[in-house]
Amino acid sequence: MTSRAARDNNIFRLLFMPAFAIGLVAGCAPASSGGGGGSVAGQAGGSNGGNIIQGGDTGSPAGNGPAGNGPAGNGPAGNGPAGNTGSPGGMTSNPAGNTGNPGGTTSNPGGITGNPGGTTSNPGGTTGNPAGNTGNPGGTTTSTGGTTKASGGTTTSTGGTTKASGGTTTSPGGTTTSSGGTTSAGGTTGSSAGSTGSTGNPPGWWQTSDWGVTSANWHGCVWTGVDCKSNCSAGIVAVPNSTTSITPLDFTAATTEGGPYEVTGTVFNDYNSVALLGFDLTDTPSGDTQQCSSAKRNPAADGPPAIAMPSGATGIAINWSAKIAPVTSFRIQIQGVKGATDPTARWCATITDASGPSFVKLSDFYPSCWYVGVAGQNPGTAYAGQPIDAVVFLVPGTTTAKAPFDFTIVGFAPGTSAADAPGKAAACGTTTGTVGSTTQLSGQPAIDASMQRAAVTGTDCKKYIINNNNWGNESTTYQSLSYTGNTFTDTVTSGSGGGANVVSFPSIYIGANGQIGGGTFNTWADSGLPKQISTMTSVKTEFKWSGGTSGGNYNATYDVWFAKTQPTAGGYNDGVSGLLMVWLYKPGASQPIGSAGNTRTATIAGHTWTVWRGPRNTTATGTDGTGRPVISYVANDSPVKDLNFDLKDFINDAVTNGSADMSAGGGITQAFSSSWWLTDVFAGFEIWNGSDAKGLQDTFTCVVK
Repeated sequence: MTSRAARDNNIFRLLFMPAFAIGLVAGCAPASSGGGGGSVAGQAGGSNGGNIIQGGDTGSPAGNGPAGNGPAGNGPAGNGPAGNTGSPGGMTSNPAGNTGNPGGTTSNPGGITGNPGGTTSNPGGTTGNPAGNTGNPGGTTTSTGGTTKASGGTTTSTGGTTKASGGTTTSPGGTTTSSGGTTSAGGTTGSSAGSTGSTGNPPGWWQTSDWGVTSANWHGCVWTGVDCKSNCSAGIVAVPNSTTSITPLDFTAATTEGGPYEVTGTVFNDYNSVALLGFDLTDTPSGDTQQCSSAKRNPAADGPPAIAMPSGATGIAINWSAKIAPVTSFRIQIQGVKGATDPTARWCATITDASGPSFVKLSDFYPSCWYVGVAGQNPGTAYAGQPIDAVVFLVPGTTTAKAPFDFTIVGFAPGTSAADAPGKAAACGTTTGTVGSTTQLSGQPAIDASMQRAAVTGTDCKKYIINNNNWGNESTTYQSLSYTGNTFTDTVTSGSGGGANVVSFPSIYIGANGQIGGGTFNTWADSGLPKQISTMTSVKTEFKWSGGTSGGNYNATYDVWFAKTQPTAGGYNDGVSGLLMVWLYKPGASQPIGSAGNTRTATIAGHTWTVWRGPRNTTATGTDGTGRPVISYVANDSPVKDLNFDLKDFINDAVTNGSADMSAGGGITQAFSSSWWLTDVFAGFEIWNGSDAKGLQDTFTCVVK
């Protein structure tokens, strides 16, 4: 008997983090649903406030040189991030959907509570604690950057080097030849030591003009931050055992202005943990070469003056990539001067693409973006063109496991489509990561890990979803997949079933998997789904697999979902009206839905198939009744390790034989029809015995036209 591929606990959390001057970060928590026994909606909780780690230390010492007149160069102070905000509260999975606790005390009113939970076949979790308030700036400086020796000697610092004899200052942004005075004893001294080029911008500075952007004149310091572990400022929710890290602490050591800005690290497994990369938009160079250093940050202060969104812009276009994909979500926030303390002065949205270029519409930004699309919840008033002074990108924590990340911001700009994203797009199919857990967790973290997903790009530059889907006993078993692009390998599956008791369906899919409202784990915008069968010209696809125990109790199969009408509301967690499967490998101990005495044969894609017919015999969220057809094509020359073909040929066969299959199907109550809509295509392994599945590898592509 087949299983369904869908259930997911899509966790998004409310997070806050101070920017260079203000930068609070809000999290987003859209709900999702799936199959295999019910649906679990993601919840969000939390409040405002930032957490902050200890700062870094020291700028470079001053150098010596012959006498000479002219200003001394300044070097930046040491590194150490400013504080950021904690993530939101925990999540619930009880039928009513509990909310997160209110946030930590702060100068503004309380926190924002979480999303309601979806229904689930598992007992509900508890609501985690919210984030706290804005932390104090960290870091100390043991040097002022550079001092002048003798009567006008040379200053050497991270920011720039002044050569006594030639008066040339080299800085991260360029080289400034001397314009200082001369003496009879010494050479000339550069006039702008420690600055970037001739503009006078400090190290760690960025500006849209660096990327060739003309639609906006945004500029300022680039900063990073993580959650607070201990010795936090009053009102901040500490994460006592946090090991969250981010590198670099700032960008003052960058050799060029304008990036790209790559950050790496690990977010601790706590909903109050977070890592951030922020860009101020309206800073003014102060003449201090340490201006953008982490030690100079004052996260509790108001931000720089805000600026209006350029007229004509309908969103923000972002060029970005991820070597290691965030395991929860990747988010963007825009905020105003009071964004650090006023929750109505910040707006967040989830970047749902697997890599850039991406486009986030301004109308998608909300103060409580985690409520977007959640029935009965209010995400607040959508962003309406208010002036902003910072853009922030963040990775939240999760209780499942520590979350490694490695992402790069190439550039961003206001615009009208993804085509306005500055910079060169990243290579496709290179993102790496893991989903699931290699050890047994307990409670909600176990469920989260079992149903974890990741958005990636394939080698064809299309969006795909890696789907752990350990749905059989999600709270008492575990499974983990490692992946690179649109290829995954089963690291471990602990469950054991047999007969009709499938323990998991690790897979890669295109479609919505029940998440109709869009989001990170919905590929409809990229894949052209849902698409009516009668309008399709082809569904070109390849499924290549290897590994696992030879003759093991698992299959290698497509699972294809259809709906009588295009899903537009609510959710679904199974094939809404019917399902089609293509088994490249059938184990001897297990079989598809139906009866061996009630089959037919078909020759498609160069192979002969035994076609099993039977009713689904279960219902799920958003589906038709128990008589939904399941038509399964089993390769007579199994195992077929690599099949590159047109899935439309199988769909046509199911439609042509729809009435006959219904009549012969022993309980099928509706026939496949060309008027139906294709909603999802999965390729993966239904596993009955977990120990047989270790090392199974799946590479999948699919293009619907």
